[in-house]
Amino acid sequence: MAEQDTQVPEEVPGILHLDMDAFFASIEIRDDPSLQGLPVVVGGAGARGVVAASSYPARTRGIRSAMPMATARRLAPDLVIVPARIDHYRAVSQQVMALLGTVVAEREQISVDEAFLDVRGARRLFGPPAQIAALLRRRIREELGLPSSVGGSVSRAVAKIASAHAKPDGQLIIPAERTAAFLAPLPVSVISGIGPRAVAGLGDIGVRTVGQLLEVPVSALRRVLGPRTDDVVLLARGADRTGLGRRVRDKSLGTERTWDEDLTDPREVRRRITMMADDVARQLRASEFLARTVVLKLRSPDGATISRSSTFEHPTATGERLREHVVALWERERAGMPRVRLAGVRAMHLEPAATTPVQHELTARSAGWEDIEAAMDQARARFGTASLGRGSTLDPLTRQGQATSPDAEFP
Repeated sequence: MAEQDTQVPEEVPGILHLDMDAFFASIEIRDDPSLQGLPVVVGGAGARGVVAASSYPARTRGIRSAMPMATARRLAPDLVIVPARIDHYRAVSQQVMALLGTVVAEREQISVDEAFLDVRGARRLFGPPAQIAALLRRRIREELGLPSSVGGSVSRAVAKIASAHAKPDGQLIIPAERTAAFLAPLPVSVISGIGPRAVAGLGDIGVRTVGQLLEVPVSALRRVLGPRTDDVVLLARGADRTGLGRRVRDKSLGTERTWDEDLTDPREVRRRITMMADDVARQLRASEFLARTVVLKLRSPDGATISRSSTFEHPTATGERLREHVVALWERERAGMPRVRLAGVRAMHLEPAATTPVQHELTARSAGWEDIEAAMDQARARFGTASLGRGSTLDPLTRQGQATSPDAEFP
């Protein structure tokens, strides 16, 4: 009797993480080739401007996102500052995601410039994961003129770590049996959710690399990492198999702005946060998500920052609902924040619109706004984003008949 073959089939690293390289800056360089090779940053050029994105030549000078522009100028006196074109970046993002959809059916967009892909179902048509990653990167380069990097693994967490190691403009696929060896020498900070405090706590017990996590008792790790300990150990062993999420509750969309001059008029603060609420609602609709929670962020000139949240009775993607809640939050805080340096609005606890039942609030003040804002979206798509807006968000000078330029909101 012939001996049966009991060999276990090879496990395919079918989860890819595709991340656009220096997305905003790369778009600006593509659109203006004279910027190629220069230290380019996208952001505000004012005294309180902040770097929203930086090219790789800028990064070699130590310039990073969220850095004050004044600091970036000191690091690179020849810095090239380009104003942000948020609507343009979102339009290019939609092109990227549409291209991914022509190859991979199972995908999860997690930000404007990155997505997880389950390519196991695409192997029959397009080959193994490494070949699919190369195909996607080549098409993005040829059709959109932009660089991207891809990481692959049997785990979404490891795929994301691999894509970071593949940058810029590369790819790295980690075989299942090599996962633990790949992770072992890396610092524990590569694991999502292990922040500076946890890094310091792990360092106190002699754990600085992912491999060292497996050398100490789990009880010691639990005192530092708490309820995440089991998941972290599973990842360190190379045994994590978490794939695409069904519900993206940890995702958020938002916008915030720092002004060169502090806002002191409460009516102006209300106008600005109303504009932000409408912008976030447009992001939600474009991404096909509904939000359960909205967050208002405020910062005073002395750096004191507060964040206040409000949860909707039913998830929503309408600017009017977001506006009602953030304005109410502002009214409660305005007495303690007479001068506002920064404000932001963020939608959180997102749910896919296609699978979330929508409750139409027939008696609410905002009833009917879904249809109104859908019509406004169509008009903006045809005539431009500046073609429509609330009368209450017009600059006071504009309402008096004097032209003024709209504020550019940063994501």
